[in-house]
This record gives sequence, C-alpha cells and structure tokens, in this order.
Amino acid sequence: MIRFWRVFVQAVVFEAPGKINIKDIPEPQAGKEDILVKVKAAGLCGTDLHVYKGDFIASYPIVPGHEFSGEIISAGADVEGFKPGDRVCVDPCVYCGKCDFCKSDRENFCRDFRAYGLHFNGGFEELVSVSYRNAYQIGSLSFEEGSMIEPLSCVIHGIKRIGLRAGDEVLIFGCGPIGLMLMQVCKKSGASRVIMADVSRKKLETAERLGAGATLLNNNSFEAGLKKLFPFGADVVIDATGIPQVVQNMSAHVKDAGKLLFFGVCPPDSRISINPYEVYKRELTIYGTFSLLHDFPSAIKLLQSGSIDVRSLASHQFSLSEFMQGFNLMLEHGDFLKILIKP
Repeated sequence: MIRFWRVFVQAVVFEAPGKINIKDIPEPQAGKEDILVKVKAAGLCGTDLHVYKGDFIASYPIVPGHEFSGEIISAGADVEGFKPGDRVCVDPCVYCGKCDFCKSDRENFCRDFRAYGLHFNGGFEELVSVSYRNAYQIGSLSFEEGSMIEPLSCVIHGIKRIGLRAGDEVLIFGCGPIGLMLMQVCKKSGASRVIMADVSRKKLETAERLGAGATLLNNNSFEAGLKKLFPFGADVVIDATGIPQVVQNMSAHVKDAGKLLFFGVCPPDSRISINPYEVYKRELTIYGTFSLLHDFPSAIKLLQSGSIDVRSLASHQFSLSEFMQGFNLMLEHGDFLKILIKP
C-alpha cells in the first residue's frame, strides 16, 4: 500500500483580527523563482500589532512577520545568484512593476502593493518560501542583525525623505528600536546633535549608550529642559511613538522653517489639530514616510561597516512556541526594545 506523507511546519497564524493560533501548517513549496528559507530570526514590529487588531492592510488567515532572516535550504530551477546554505534577509515588499507609481520609482505606493507577512506568509514560521528577487545576502552579519535590516531600511527611507542637512539639530520622540535607529542614522547623515525624549528612563539610558547628544525624560520638567537645549527649537523634529498627542505637539518644538517627520504609525482613525496659519507663517514642512524603497543595500552596508548598532536593541528572544509571551509584552506596552522570535 502506498502512503502519501505530508510534511508540516510550526507557524504563528493570525486567523482573523484578534485571533491567533500557533499550529502546524503544510510545509511551504518553492516555485521556480522561489527560495525556501529556514527562518533563524524574526522581529516583532508594531505593524504586527496593527495587523492583529485589523487596522492595517493585510489578508487573513496570514502568517505574520515581515522582518526576518535565515538560511536557504533549497532554490527553484530559475533562481539566480542564490544557493542552499546562503544567509539572507528578505525585503517583504512585492510590487506589480506595471502601475504608474512603479514606473516612476515610487513603488512603495504600488497600486497592487503586497508584502510577506501581510498578504503572503511571513517569517513567524519555521520555513518560508519567498521570491529570490526579494532576498539579499547578509554575509557575516548575524541572523539577529539580518532580521533588523527591514526596519533599518524604513528608517533610511524616512531620513532620505526629509533631506537632512549637515549640522542639523534633531529632536526625536520615542526611544524604541525605531527611534534609536533614527538617532544613529541622523548622526551618520550629518546631524550635529540628536536629542532623545521618552517616558522610560531605561530606554533613555540605551540612547545615551548609543550616542545621544542629550536625553530628556518626558515628565513635568520636560518643557523647561527642552527649552535649555533648544531655545528656538530644533531644525528637525521626528515622532517615533505613533501617539497622536505627541504628534500634535511636535510643531511647538521645531524651529521656524523647520521640518516635522511623522514616522510612528498612529491609529488610522486618529485625528490631530494643526494651526494652518502657524504652518504658513513659520514655513514649516511636514513629511510622512511609508515603508521603504530599495533601501536594503544601504542598510546592509551600514551594518557591515559597523556604523549602526542594532545588536544592542534586541531585548528579548522567544521561540515560536513562546510567541505569545513576546506578543503579550507588546500588547501590555511593557518595557522592551526589539523582541525577536527564533523558530
């Protein structure tokens, strides 16, 4: 009698908004242009929380996880430049290549935008199949560093958006992993001073170790302390909290003719109040930034050169079966930095 055996892998599955299962699913199959990657490290991101809540672009059921790295275990017949054993990270963004945005080098606004971890199964599983066109060699970088290339790429895209100038003074709200990456990239991009603000003393201490020009605890003495550092405001103010009230108050801390960057992801139904006369009279420029845009090569080079430290940002590690421990830390807004899942 012939028996047909089906192979399964462990995965985290968002069945629907608000519903998570950790279960065995059929092993993914690699097509002719795909590589099968054994995931070694995958980062939990605030976007995963939005997907869980159902307020971000995603399909269900879905294996989340758009920040991941691993080792290739097999490659399709038409794959070029990759082979089993290669250490890779994955750009999660999948573009149609046909729409007006794709043809004008603004693929992050692709009219048929898709992504691993949102529309195709992502990195919170033991094995994942991805197009080789989305993979990048990480060489001797650790898998933990490799899993943080995606958020670092988003940071690079945001800083490119604002056209940071040599000598600019920068104020950043939020000392999570994104805020701390923003701080380091601003410094490498020519900022003369980067001041970090947060409600957590522990996170501010990490910012100090990573080279912040100064740190400010957001408490009753915050405004007075900020006034001493920036009597006329900062050239650039960046939000990395995604808290609408913080975003609303950013203009109070920026210099005339200054720039505001909305980096943190606020709830889609949130609203803030901005005085249009103030924007007009003070010639303020407001920037948004979404996702990334071919920034993986730059992020990899920065990590390989040792210019950016992301290893210090990994505060917790959990196995796939322990996923809910890490996810609950995010749900409870615990005192953490980057949470990594190690399948």
